[in-house]
Amino acid sequence: MNQKDIRGIVLCAGRGGRLRPFTDDTPKCLLSFGGKTILERCLDGLRAAGVGDIILVTGYRRELIERFVEERGTAGITFVVNEAYARTNTAVSLNLALKRITSDVVVVNGDVLFDPSILADLVALPVFHGAAVDADISLDGEEVKVIVRGGRIVEIGKDLNPKDSLGEAIGLYKIGRSAIADLIRIYDDLESKGEFQHFFEKGFDLLNGNRSGDDRSFGVFLTGGRPWVEIDTLEDYHYAERDIAPRL
Repeated sequence: MNQKDIRGIVLCAGRGGRLRPFTDDTPKCLLSFGGKTILERCLDGLRAAGVGDIILVTGYRRELIERFVEERGTAGITFVVNEAYARTNTAVSLNLALKRITSDVVVVNGDVLFDPSILADLVALPVFHGAAVDADISLDGEEVKVIVRGGRIVEIGKDLNPKDSLGEAIGLYKIGRSAIADLIRIYDDLESKGEFQHFFEKGFDLLNGNRSGDDRSFGVFLTGGRPWVEIDTLEDYHYAERDIAPRL
């Protein structure tokens, strides 16, 4: 995959209610750890990986995100607004962004702190579609888990049996342009049925469910013990502050 032809999508629309009071007036992506916001670290990681043009999907307190980007003088940023962020989930946000994409794309959840080398290696992975997976983490009901056969993800989602799962998908993905139209159709179909609360991985699982071969399934890239954390709860926040940010 030619890195010059790959774009980035960062999903920053959600409110992050479980992180109150930190998110009472601040979107999750603008929370700061080790002197840098999550978004700043994410944008720096995308640039270092060779990703030039980036779409930020905003919603909650989007004016603060726009101001942050403007003040930082970051070029190559396009904003897409999920106006219905309060009653939808990440599948709707990703669908809005994919409708602006004709190239290969790397998708990043905007509440993940990660070692930038994870993203760089994922972008360089020689498959059309790929997911960064932590195979060393203890699994329960909260994580987005993956079941893998032959090096390919055959199922992905929170409801999978931890005993059958290789590990947790950490929120960094690569999607080849050949799958974008199909993903848009999948998300549009879900929305037409009034299903607005899916995580975007639901679309990946349904894409895999078509069982149309390796060109549609996601390869796996293991994080290999490198630091990362998805910040959903106050416990995650303090863990990120104490254990992850000092390692980045």
